Amino acid sequence: MLPNLKLSYYNHFIPHTKRDVYIIYNAFSNAMMQVDYDLGHFISKLNSMEIHYLDLDVISALRANGMIISSETDEFVEVKKRANQSRQTMTDSSTLFLCISPTNSCNMKCPYCFQGDKSAKNRDTKYLNEDSMNNLKQLVLNAVERPHAQKIEKIAIEWFGGEPLLRKNVIKEFSEFVLDICEKYDLDFYASIITNASLLDSNTWKLLADCRIYDVQVTIDGQKDMHNQVRFYGNGNGSYDDIMNNLSAMPKDKFVVTIRINGDKAVFENIPALFQDFQDREFWPQRGQQVKFHWAPKFYNFLGHNQDKDIYYTSYEYQKSRQDFEFLRVDHFKRWAISTGSKSKRLNFAYPNLSSFYCLTVESANSLSIDDGGFIHKCYNTVNSKDKRIEHVNDFNGQNPALSQYKHFDKTEQADCRTCKVLPICDEGCNMRFVSNAESKVCSPWKYFMDERMQAIYEQNFSKDHPENQLFTSEGEVKLG
Repeated sequence: MLPNLKLSYYNHFIPHTKRDVYIIYNAFSNAMMQVDYDLGHFISKLNSMEIHYLDLDVISALRANGMIISSETDEFVEVKKRANQSRQTMTDSSTLFLCISPTNSCNMKCPYCFQGDKSAKNRDTKYLNEDSMNNLKQLVLNAVERPHAQKIEKIAIEWFGGEPLLRKNVIKEFSEFVLDICEKYDLDFYASIITNASLLDSNTWKLLADCRIYDVQVTIDGQKDMHNQVRFYGNGNGSYDDIMNNLSAMPKDKFVVTIRINGDKAVFENIPALFQDFQDREFWPQRGQQVKFHWAPKFYNFLGHNQDKDIYYTSYEYQKSRQDFEFLRVDHFKRWAISTGSKSKRLNFAYPNLSSFYCLTVESANSLSIDDGGFIHKCYNTVNSKDKRIEHVNDFNGQNPALSQYKHFDKTEQADCRTCKVLPICDEGCNMRFVSNAESKVCSPWKYFMDERMQAIYEQNFSKDHPENQLFTSEGEVKLG
């Protein structure tokens, strides 16, 4: 064994028989290199005591990419340090982020919605009232003028619910107040809204623009018949046509709309029909610069499932469906582009990002969620749970220990995470889901699809068009890739 050297625990060896190479990727260093197929296969079977079988130039390249490291390095300790640094960066965030639910009421009666009990019998508040709004304004002013944490440089607002557009006057009044604060103190501003879009008529689009709310998320659960089965009004009528008509009226070049599709196996089957309906209405792909898609899982949850469990996704099944969804989307776009003479697209897998490990909303002392009663939460997923309320906005000073209730979670100590070879690039960062032992934890797609994604990335970026990338052969020679 070469002194003081060992193979990294986070190495991934990916054979690419089409190109007769091995891709070596290291999740800790986030480095990727290619080697001759025979050499790659040979390295993949070595243990750390056999590094001396490799030629020095190969060892040097592997060391440069973090695939061979000092034997004294405890990579897991380094991962924990990285996680702690990420947590500290989030804690020190200079953005005041407020997720506000101006109402817990909704004009729809979606049967799978389990955000909270919205019935009149059990609801103690219906709207965020005037007193609570005034207290919230004072909270913003105090945070800017007398910071309880990091000095504020940006204010970000997300409107949530219930259906927030039931309270357009609250959105308008509070947005104007915050915009004045940002102008007075030279602060950046950002705003978004999560809405069912049934009330998003032309006048409401204008209101959003006036409030500088340009980021809009809308839920559509499949094509018309499927959507109307699960997203209907209180009178039982479906909402699909109203939503689609409102989306079609979206002003050009102002907004970015994310179409969130709450997916299960039944919804997935009619995705092509939904894409075609978007096209027929000249909404997408025609306005592709303004429209994004988010395929979101409907996991089994004992609080919210109302159908056979077989239609819900496991973590692996969801990640597979997410990938298949992208294939369907790109395929539809290509066929539309060919028929119209437009520029086509291809599906590109993004290179991994190093993990952030935790949730910014939870970790930052400047991030708060406000329910319709004016009570503070540390996670927007709990705003409809009265037992998760921490304190009223009128009492806020930033020192309540309950504000840190999810911060004591250490992802690196979770049984499934501690030994995971993709932990350094894991993109599941929801503290609340781990702490509450929710059924909806989602493992990273890199855990399931490392080989095929790295092969695709290789084809995109690591080819003969990039001769600066070196190919190491089993004979120790260096050739151009």
